[in-house]
Amino acid sequence: MVSWKGIYFILTLFWGSFFGSIFMLGPFLPLMFVNPSWYRWINNRLVATWLTLPVALLETMFGVKVIITGDAFVPGERSVIIMNHRTRMDWMFLWNCLMRYSYLR
Repeated sequence: MVSWKGIYFILTLFWGSFFGSIFMLGPFLPLMFVNPSWYRWINNRLVATWLTLPVALLETMFGVKVIITGDAFVPGERSVIIMNHRTRMDWMFLWNCLMRYSYLR
């Protein structure tokens, strides 16, 4: 049985990424040749903004709650994150964790 929530989720992500690429990232493409560091900075911020969409959809539509155990992230230090692969989509659930710690950049 196909869930309407699932179809809405997939379509929203697809159309959000499609139109986001065209209307959010596209206008800044000429900046890539003029000033690559500015282009990279703007592009990183826009992609981080887009990554809040899947997190918001997961939490509001499906009621996903992510439980984080272990040591807290220390700003400025490198971290190793180990996930137990209960799903093939665990990288998407990692975005929930990173958004909570405001590291989604």
